[in-house]
Amino acid sequence: MSLPRKYMVEKRVCGTCVHYRQHYVRSREGYYIPLWYGHCIHPWRRHPEPDFGCERWEGTENGKEPVSQG
Repeated sequence: MSLPRKYMVEKRVCGTCVHYRQHYVRSREGYYIPLWYGHCIHPWRRHPEPDFGCERWEGTENGKEPVSQG
């Protein structure tokens, strides 16, 4: 029996926006685990949840995923 496939759908939410910076925690084994937390580079909404949406949402260019800088 095979498991069903999960498909990623781009929604207009913070987690898929170029302005959103995902936060991570480092495990004892040394790899990073994403938290359900991050921040927006726009000062009006500093710590939205990834499923929050706003009028300043911008998708990524050419289908590339946003890269967290810092």
